[in-house]
Amino acid sequence: MPPRDRRNAVLLTAFASLIWGTSFPGVKWGLGYAGNDIVFLWLRFIVASVATLAIVLLLKKFSFKVLKDPVIWLVGALNAGSFIAQYVGLTLTTASKTVLLVDINVIAVALVSYFAFRERLNRIQTVGILVGVAGIVLLTADGGMSFGEDEFLGDMIVYLSGWGWAFFIVLNKKLLSRYSAIEVSTAAIATSTVWLILPVAYLGFTGTDFTIEPMAWAAIIYLGIACTSVATLLWAMGLEGVSATASATIMLLEIVTALVISILLLDESLKQLALIGAALVLAAIYLVASSGHKGEMPAVSHT
Repeated sequence: MPPRDRRNAVLLTAFASLIWGTSFPGVKWGLGYAGNDIVFLWLRFIVASVATLAIVLLLKKFSFKVLKDPVIWLVGALNAGSFIAQYVGLTLTTASKTVLLVDINVIAVALVSYFAFRERLNRIQTVGILVGVAGIVLLTADGGMSFGEDEFLGDMIVYLSGWGWAFFIVLNKKLLSRYSAIEVSTAAIATSTVWLILPVAYLGFTGTDFTIEPMAWAAIIYLGIACTSVATLLWAMGLEGVSATASATIMLLEIVTALVISILLLDESLKQLALIGAALVLAAIYLVASSGHKGEMPAVSHT
């Protein structure tokens, strides 16, 4: 199968980012009706696994042989662990700092991709990454950040989740040389669900509140189908035509999406500083996505 067209890949990645952006306010709203955040996360992945497997098996686009690959299970562990780190870290630090420290992984992806694929960035794309990072800082700083010592542990946990997803992105790119995007994304969701059984089982033994109210189920179903199943599939398909670094930068669009929804539905305000940050993020996406990689690993193909 020929490599995916770059423009099409950029659009798929951007669309996935738009959907993922809705997950921030969705999770914030849904957790208000759930007894435990990790249980909420696990149920989200169960819904995603059922929906994804039903679709791909119906379309005959998936073979369970892919689950025999140990790298697939490593990808699932990274994804599950990163989600847990983000949720736990969020209870110790602020939401603004969480967004900054997680999405700063665009730099981590660039570094990991250099050693994994020898991906090189031209000057325009390097500027794009720096502009994107600056945009995230302005977006998150608009809410007022304070790096106090009491929040240091939460900061470190959240920051590690960003690095976990950086390796997740790069390994997904590597797997696309052997499997299709549908196979990789489906397997990643399924294995993440299995890995999440471990912390949930531990919580069960400790007597954690497993209460899930009807409104929480509404959020779980939406997050599972749209933000986990559909978005992950679109993102993996986009990764067939763009580099891991470009993909990570385009995904910064989810920050802007999350802010817009939070303003419209959660009555949050967006000040002038954040508006400038949003503009910088959009500019970064354009710079990285529109400029070709002279030294970039070519888009992968698969059978």
